Amino acid sequence: MTEPSPEDDRPRRPILVPAVGLVLATGLGITALLGGLNEAPDPNPPALKPATDIDQGQFKTRFMESRVTVVQPDVSFEDPKRFLEVEATVTNEGDETALAGSSFTSTLLKITPEIKPKYGVITLVPTQSGPSEQLQPGVPTKVLVRYELEPGTKVPDKITLDVGTRHYATGEYTPVYGWMPETEEKGDKQVPVVLGRITLPVRPEGS
Repeated sequence: MTEPSPEDDRPRRPILVPAVGLVLATGLGITALLGGLNEAPDPNPPALKPATDIDQGQFKTRFMESRVTVVQPDVSFEDPKRFLEVEATVTNEGDETALAGSSFTSTLLKITPEIKPKYGVITLVPTQSGPSEQLQPGVPTKVLVRYELEPGTKVPDKITLDVGTRHYATGEYTPVYGWMPETEEKGDKQVPVVLGRITLPVRPEGS
């Protein structure tokens, strides 16, 4: 993403954290999303409703449904892979193209029951020419977030997602400009702000 110039006078929210926000912006990865960021200051965040617009700062999101899906391998000697898949309609509210895997997925702070895929979460944007990760500004886009299920894993009847937000850093306290995860201080740590919690029933495979 191209960093906007300091002269950009579009109204933006000020950054909440000075130095630690820089670390979160550059080091936040899919593995961290499923592990170290599972801690949140509010044990009872607001309940969010499926299929309704949720303002996540950088994104406006509708979480549509969750289901079990099986993906056939590209080569014959590999086994099919089974995923718990979350479908969302995501609108990029920024001015630049965003990547779903490194920006939108960072707002999914926790999944319950916990699922830790061996190779991380897969996020893709289905297109006619094949999977993509691009979220164009202002365009509602289907996004699939996939958590691979190990053989023998019992599929839950429902899942709950803790959803966070991203805000635009103006560089008032750090030299960084751009979209960053919203965090707040808890003790001696910076933890993500949980916007709310959404529960989705899991549609079984083939239904």
